[in-house]
Amino acid sequence: MATLGAPNFNLGMTRSMVTMMQFNAQKQDYDSCLEGLVVDSAAYRQALEACHRRGADRCAKVTEMHRGLYVKAAQFVASIRGGTGDRGIPEPYIDKLSTFTDQAPHKPAGDMVGALREALSIGRWPDGPLDGTCTLKELDIEPLAAASLAQVHRGVLQDGSAVAVKVQYPELREEMASDLAVFKTMGSQMKQMTQGYDFMWVVEDFEKYITRELDFKLEAANAELTASQLAHLAPSVYVPRVYWQYTSERVLTMEFCDGLIKANDAEGLRSAGLNVLECARLLCSTFAEMIFIYGRVHADPHAGNIYFRVRSDGDGRERPQLVILDHGLYHDLSESDVRLRFCRYWKACCAKDSRAMSELGVVFAGSLERLLPLLLSPLFVLGGTGVSLSELVAASEGNLPDTVSLTDVVDFVMATRHGGANLCGLLHSLGYIRGLLTALGLPESARVRCMLEFALLGERGSAQVPRELSLRDRSWARWTVGKLNGQVQLLAPAAGLALACRKRRRAGAVGALGCCKRRRGAAS
Repeated sequence: MATLGAPNFNLGMTRSMVTMMQFNAQKQDYDSCLEGLVVDSAAYRQALEACHRRGADRCAKVTEMHRGLYVKAAQFVASIRGGTGDRGIPEPYIDKLSTFTDQAPHKPAGDMVGALREALSIGRWPDGPLDGTCTLKELDIEPLAAASLAQVHRGVLQDGSAVAVKVQYPELREEMASDLAVFKTMGSQMKQMTQGYDFMWVVEDFEKYITRELDFKLEAANAELTASQLAHLAPSVYVPRVYWQYTSERVLTMEFCDGLIKANDAEGLRSAGLNVLECARLLCSTFAEMIFIYGRVHADPHAGNIYFRVRSDGDGRERPQLVILDHGLYHDLSESDVRLRFCRYWKACCAKDSRAMSELGVVFAGSLERLLPLLLSPLFVLGGTGVSLSELVAASEGNLPDTVSLTDVVDFVMATRHGGANLCGLLHSLGYIRGLLTALGLPESARVRCMLEFALLGERGSAQVPRELSLRDRSWARWTVGKLNGQVQLLAPAAGLALACRKRRRAGAVGALGCCKRRRGAAS
């Protein structure tokens, strides 16, 4: 596990003040531009869209300036929309921040030399050519990708093997240590500003996990374990080979994979001759197996880390190969039997077993267990009690209901910390995966059923290679999820109509009241 550098408090404070200035500017922008406009009117929507675009530009500016954990935040925002629907993150923010998944600001090659020399002999590169005494005979000066912690350069070993060299930004550890030092100092003030919520655990958790990600030897070990667990899926699933002899804490050398297509690029997959839904099903089943069978959760399965490429089996048909990159952080669900309990919980949600959902949900999220099904899938809305009309409509549209407030989500996240293992990390990963599958057009019912099939396998105990699900269990899963989806889709139109009627009655009542007030004013 890596250690962060000594914090520079002045550096951290300067970075946080710049961020706060941009935040305040955006808040004022929203307030001034929307003032006096009727909510949901054409003028309001036009002004709001313009504010979103300016806000996205401000966020991108801060992210480019600060990099590090700010890029990580941008990656999350750009990928999470598939799990929240249109009420989540506005489209302009998604469009602007999505570039940070693999095209974050990079550093000049010369700045990376010190770290590269920890694992590679590179002579006078980049100021001079590589020769026969160097580890590599080629190393691109321009990186092919850049993300939150590192940038990646394509190289060629002396034996002709193409490699991807991932090298950590040299100033990253000091910047992160400085940012975290400021956040810790501001902890008590944040508590006063957030209705008494103590967010120090967020800083502590982030520090714990980021020190793991900063050790590329741990990432190499994670990659090899994942490759071993998924070996039975070859050649449909692939994890690039690690070159241990050219790897250090800040340098990771892996096999270079060409022909990669981002996992959320449906048009790119079609152009390559691949069946997009086949790609989606492969992605869904692979990550479902990792979660429900092995209890290992890839922490950052966004579009900058998950790819497809074309493979041919010699029968003339193009098939997808899922390529999984960036194994810097995995969450382990073995603690407190979370893996097994989560298998049972998913099954209970699909079967609308309210009693099991409540009992297991309390273990995971305490008194806020009612929110967990809604965050896992909108189809699970019928499993709880007291379902509202708006919740049914939101479920049919794949959105998070209006009844779930930001305060509810904050309370829920804090409650899940006591549920064993890292349930927040699991939900974070599932949100990423759902976003990718939404981009590929996989129906939510198909995602839920795929997860259910692996939950049924996982409920019987983890295995080195998953057993085949019986025909009876597959049929039960198909029937159960199909019925669940059908009920939501059947009830939603009636709920939407009733909700619209209720809103019209309220609007009429408000209008009548306003008319009466105007008449009284005129009379006086």
